Amino acid sequence: MNTSLPTLPTLPTLGDTVAARQIVARYHPRTPLYPSASLSRRYGCQVWVKYENHAPIRSFKARGALVSLSGLEGANRTRGVVSASTGNHGQGLAYAGGKLGIPVTIVAPTTTAQIKVAAMRDLGADLRLEGTDLAQATQVALTLAEHEGKVYIEDGEDPGLMAGAASLTWEILDEMTPDVLLIPVGGGNLIASVAIVARAVAPRCQVIGVQSDAAPSVYQSWQAGQLTYAPCATFAGGLATDHPGALAFEVIRGQVDDVVTVREEDLRRGIVRTLAATGNVAEGAGAAAVAALERYGSRWAGQRVVALLSGGNIDLADLRATLTQYGDEGRDA
Repeated sequence: MNTSLPTLPTLPTLGDTVAARQIVARYHPRTPLYPSASLSRRYGCQVWVKYENHAPIRSFKARGALVSLSGLEGANRTRGVVSASTGNHGQGLAYAGGKLGIPVTIVAPTTTAQIKVAAMRDLGADLRLEGTDLAQATQVALTLAEHEGKVYIEDGEDPGLMAGAASLTWEILDEMTPDVLLIPVGGGNLIASVAIVARAVAPRCQVIGVQSDAAPSVYQSWQAGQLTYAPCATFAGGLATDHPGALAFEVIRGQVDDVVTVREEDLRRGIVRTLAATGNVAEGAGAAAVAALERYGSRWAGQRVVALLSGGNIDLADLRATLTQYGDEGRDA
C-alpha cells in the first residue's frame, strides 16, 4: 500500500542539531568510537565501531528523547507524554522523563523482550502492555493521549527526537571523517538525523541504511521514492516497523545515499561476530551494520567505515539461542 506524505512538522536544521547537542551533553555521556582491527581484517576496509550500547540505556534513544521532552512547557510538561515502543524508544523517553521530571507512559506490545520491559519500568515509565505488535500498541497510545491529555510522541515524526539523535553523528565527526556510515534503520529517525549532519559537514561521506528483509518498508520506500507500507516480521525490535516515519522519510528520500537489506540470519550472525570481534553484546538492530559488512563489505574495500552499534538490549534467552545456533560464526573473528 502506498500513501502520500501527510503534513509534516518542521524538519530540524543543522543549527537545531547543534543546539540539541548541547542539551544532550547536559544529561548524556559521550559514547566511544573505536577502530576494530578484527573487523577491518575480515572485511578489507578500515572499520570503526560507534558504541551506543555504552549509553545509559544501552541505546542511542535517550539522545532524542532529552531534546524532545526539554521543549515541553506548562500543562504539557505536567501531564506528561505517551508513546508506543518495543523497548529502546520507551527507555529513552523514560530516561529523559526521569532527568527532566516529566511523567512518561509507554504502551508496549505483549511480545516485547522482557529485558526491555524490565528496563522501561526500572527507569520509571508507566508501562502498559497492549497489542501483539507495534501497530496495535500505537493505536492504544493514541487513544490514551486523547483521553488523558498527554502529548503523543512518535518515533520518526518528532523533530526533537531527530535533532537529538544527530548528536551521535557530531561525536563521530569530532574524531574522524568517515567515507561510509552504516546505520540501522527502523522507522528512519536515526538515519535521517545522521544524514542532516553528514550532508552538511562531510558531504563526501556515504550514508547507508540497513534494514532486515523481514521489515523492508524504508528500503522499499527509498526505492519507490514515496512512503510505502510493507509487512514486518523481524525479530529485531529496533528494526520492527511497517512504514517509515513521514518526517524521517522526507530526509531519507533526498539525503541518504543507499538503503540495503540483510536477512534475519545475517542479523543473528552479526550478533555473534560483533561479540567475538569487539567483546560487546549487540541486539538484532545493533548488529545490522556488521551484518551489512558481511554481505556488502567488498563495496567499501579500503575505505573508512563507521558501523553504528545502535543498541545492546537483547533478551538473554534470545542471546543464548543465537549463540547456540550461530556460535561457530565467531571462531574466525
